[in-house]
Amino acid sequence: MADKVKTFDSEYLQEKRERRRKRQKQIQYTIFGVLLFVIIIFLLYMFTPISKISNVKIVGNDNVSKSKIEQYINVKSDSRMYTYSTRKAESNLKKHELIKDAEVRKHFPNKMTVKVTEYKIVGLVKKKDDYVPILENGKQLDSYNGTSTDDGPILDGFKKEKQEKIIQALAKMPANVRSMISEIKYDPSDNSQNQIKLYTSDNLQILGNIKTIASKMKYYPQMSQSLKRNDAGELEKSGYLDLTVGASFIPYSESTNTKSDSDKDVERGTAQADKAKDELQSALNKINKNSKESN
Repeated sequence: MADKVKTFDSEYLQEKRERRRKRQKQIQYTIFGVLLFVIIIFLLYMFTPISKISNVKIVGNDNVSKSKIEQYINVKSDSRMYTYSTRKAESNLKKHELIKDAEVRKHFPNKMTVKVTEYKIVGLVKKKDDYVPILENGKQLDSYNGTSTDDGPILDGFKKEKQEKIIQALAKMPANVRSMISEIKYDPSDNSQNQIKLYTSDNLQILGNIKTIASKMKYYPQMSQSLKRNDAGELEKSGYLDLTVGASFIPYSESTNTKSDSDKDVERGTAQADKAKDELQSALNKINKNSKESN
């Protein structure tokens, strides 16, 4: 009886080992098949047109043309995804004077995205008989021959430190506000070496301070809309905005009518203009109150 049990156990163990070997072989065949499939797919991807970069999407460029960016990233007809260096492309893009940062990403199987961040063109400065753009970092584009979507205002009379300060202020302004300013003139007084005059595209003169003009000009669209104008878009009572302290509309006195638009003296309104001043000042006071509450 004992011999029969031993024989049964031996046969059972042998059968169990056989099943284990078969299962191991099946697993090995499966792994081999998967690896072979992956290798075939990999080789097909590498050596067929599938891996060639076929589409490059460029975003974030306003002042740098698409063709110029394509020139810098240098994607050729035979450039392949697995050999193309995105790091080198980013480095090349940053060499352009208008590009602050760049990010190049690959998307399987054969697409790529190029995202650029440009320096803002915040103003124009006169050079000989022409005006050249100036960037938010203070660099002048003396040889720039492209087209700009946001040139910014003409800067007149600024030197060194004062120019740096007004550039910083312009960089902080929203683009739509910056585009409404046609010219900024450095106009110091005995009481303030930071005094400036701004001339807007809607024919308004603004007296301001370099140190505070950025924070105050973000409310300029509301200020401009609050001023009463005739059907031709001209102010019913001519005057200027004083943003040196708070925000005030100051009508010109009648004695200033003979002066040029860009050089009218800063004067208080006459009694005849007080009513118009009070109405406009009321609207500006609301803007001042809202700005203080938001801060």
